[in-house]
Amino acid sequence: MTLAARGVALGVSLSLLLWGCGGQVSEALVPTPFDSTLTESTLALSAAPSFADERGGGIFVDLAGRVVRMRANGSQGVIEAHPQNPVLPGPAEAVWALGPYSALVSTSRGVFVADTGWLISPPWQATLPAAGFKGSTVGENGVGWLAHEQGLYRLEGGLLTELKVEGASVAGLTALAVGPAPDGVQGLWFAQGESLTSASPTSRTAWTVRDSGLSAKDLAGGVKAMAGITASKDSPGEVWAITPHALFQFTVLGWRRYELGRSPRQIMSSGRVAWLQAGDGLFRYDADAQRWTEAKGLPAVPTLVAVDAAGVAWVRVGEKTYSVSPGPAARLVGLFENMRVYEPELPVTGLVPATPAPTALSWRFDDGQAHDVPVMNAAAGTGPTAGLLSFALGGQQSATEQKPVSFATLEDGRHTLELTVTYGEGAAATTSARRLHFEFLGSASAVLSFERDIRPLSDGRCAKCHAAGTQPELRTYEQWVANAPAIATAVRDRRMPADGPLDPAGILAIQRWVNGGAQP
Repeated sequence: MTLAARGVALGVSLSLLLWGCGGQVSEALVPTPFDSTLTESTLALSAAPSFADERGGGIFVDLAGRVVRMRANGSQGVIEAHPQNPVLPGPAEAVWALGPYSALVSTSRGVFVADTGWLISPPWQATLPAAGFKGSTVGENGVGWLAHEQGLYRLEGGLLTELKVEGASVAGLTALAVGPAPDGVQGLWFAQGESLTSASPTSRTAWTVRDSGLSAKDLAGGVKAMAGITASKDSPGEVWAITPHALFQFTVLGWRRYELGRSPRQIMSSGRVAWLQAGDGLFRYDADAQRWTEAKGLPAVPTLVAVDAAGVAWVRVGEKTYSVSPGPAARLVGLFENMRVYEPELPVTGLVPATPAPTALSWRFDDGQAHDVPVMNAAAGTGPTAGLLSFALGGQQSATEQKPVSFATLEDGRHTLELTVTYGEGAAATTSARRLHFEFLGSASAVLSFERDIRPLSDGRCAKCHAAGTQPELRTYEQWVANAPAIATAVRDRRMPADGPLDPAGILAIQRWVNGGAQP
């Protein structure tokens, strides 16, 4: 179960350009208050940066320095080191997002990958000392970006690549985020104190770097943190940055400055939601609604620890840790934020707290017709989902099998699945919603490519066993083409990957890629 050994490639070049901000808009931030729904953690957690899972819970550090996985119902367990690790982890210091369900863990004895229930030594562990980590962000296709005092690194499929500007390492990084670049494509933004830069790809190995266009006065005191808002069917995304004095938003229209009346301290995002800690306040941004709100009812000044794509924040208040949301958190299982969906049917489950009891539940695609799910059809959770109610959005096939949700009416492209839960009745009724954004590529005419659709599966699930010297090797496009029919059969019959079958979407993606001519 260890990750396959991969080389560390260095020196991907970037060219440097200057770009003007095209006029900056400035205004006061006036948030709408909301009454916080608080859930206290049953485990004493540290205030270290952590990873929150959009299904609920996440990966955190406890007061003893152990790495702990929390679940949606509050249950937890310690994540142990994999027995084949060459180095044992020391006390954990921070956890950084690496994907929808995995993370990097910085310990006193090196950086580890938290995945498949283990702490795994990555092949590049000796390259980047844990003490120099500044943070991470995740882009399209699960590509991770790592900020380290040594430089800026791209992590894809276990291969670590350093990005350099005009041959020099990017030193002094203070923050980074993925979001739209000035040319409209998804790019990487990174801050080095009082400078802010974007990098946008022109090919797989070539990038164009531009100065943000913000003035020295704007960036006085340096960029302390950044947050990226992912794309939706209506928006290419956003980038937010904080300095000691102001909050900045970048969209394809340019920069906007917000005055807060208090000093920003931290900003974090996941999916289409961002949370901001400023002064003694905690603020929430919903990119779909284009609205800031402020959490009320917190017992003391919070420290922001983690946020998830379902719109929930984890904060440390005094000696306690809470999850914070505007209402009972509605979640979706079977899809995750920015997932690519290849098959026309998928089982999708709504997951909501059992208390307070919901009075109605419905879901819809985009702005289409709502589909009601009878609340009496809720299944009471057991084990890791105890205390939660689950709803099969497609209905029940039998007592033990749920019907899938049909995506067949959707056109290829980006879409939204919205789950709405109602509590109470009449004028006193309140609602909680989860809007999940995904890309559908399910039509027969959709062409799958190795680089975009198959390589992430290969790097994440196949390369660790089919590395150099194995038969067959599956590290390159050419090797996949040579073995394509056998691969399609093995994943269809669930004989491969050896550590467990792919999910249905992954199996269908490989079969469609092979049957569609195995395009590069």
